[in-house]
Amino acid sequence: MDKWITQNSISEFPQTQSLRRGIRTFKPRRSRITKSQQYAVDNSQELIIDFQNEFLNWPHQPIPLYLDIGFGNGVSTLAFARAEPESAFLAIDVHTPGVGDLLSKLHEREITNVRVMETDAIAVLENMIRPRSLSGIYTLFPDPWQKARHHKRRIVQQGIMDLMHSRLTSGGFWHIATDWSHYAESISDLFAQPSNTKKWSRGDQTRPERAVTRYEERAISEGRAVTDFHFLVN
Repeated sequence: MDKWITQNSISEFPQTQSLRRGIRTFKPRRSRITKSQQYAVDNSQELIIDFQNEFLNWPHQPIPLYLDIGFGNGVSTLAFARAEPESAFLAIDVHTPGVGDLLSKLHEREITNVRVMETDAIAVLENMIRPRSLSGIYTLFPDPWQKARHHKRRIVQQGIMDLMHSRLTSGGFWHIATDWSHYAESISDLFAQPSNTKKWSRGDQTRPERAVTRYEERAISEGRAVTDFHFLVN
């Protein structure tokens, strides 16, 4: 039988410096986890990286490294990893059932170029990712935090943009997708600011070749248009 778990409280995740104390870009959820998901979480240590206050020592060879923030059930992560088997992908989320799903699929499909973390991606960027070491960052369908008083929790904001920029290589990209028009407008306006156009170039906005997630399917069925952004580091 499935069982309910209570997501880790926000206070249990590492503190970040890019946001004011107590502010997070995510919220904990009470979620159902299946036996297979729990088994994958408990028996996939070779695929799991724990948070630590030192630079990441994976991959062990100089190959492109990509970061997938908020991967959901891992459908997009799997597609990226299979399309580029010679690259490495670090997938981060705070939702335990999704972590279990991705770990199970990595085992089933014998995919070895992905590592998974269940923690705050901003803390990982600050403490574990070397400057100018990422070839790309994916942030697909982040929480839009629709209420104005919650906009400070959005992952696309100036302080985090600067952090992302510092961790990407020259020519590296930040790929963002959202199905909320007001968030898309906010993202577009932020990157269009003069101080940011010096750091970022706006790439092709057409939908790339990536897997369609259940979340995206639902958004489309509810009539929300999906906007993809592809920003490049100058």
